[in-house]
Amino acid sequence: VGAAQGGFDLPECKSRFSYKDRDTLLVGGAFGDDEMTDSGYARTVREWKRGSPLSESKLVYEGERGDVAAAGFAYHDRGERYELRYRALLLHPCA
Repeated sequence: VGAAQGGFDLPECKSRFSYKDRDTLLVGGAFGDDEMTDSGYARTVREWKRGSPLSESKLVYEGERGDVAAAGFAYHDRGERYELRYRALLLHPCA
């Protein structure tokens, strides 16, 4: 669904997103270098309401610049709603 029809239209970026509910997206990585970690991943999580500009999204979580990344997710299970936020502090070595 395009933005003109009420959809969400993110700019091209290294982003993460998760639907909190039908009309709210949790999004990170779409706000420029100030909201990225030194590793180049999202450092903030914002709530973006359907029909509003991305620039009006509300900051709901923030990691530190030295973290690898920060993110937020939401899911529904058996009638319950869960929301998670996390900071990735270290990269796991692949050996």
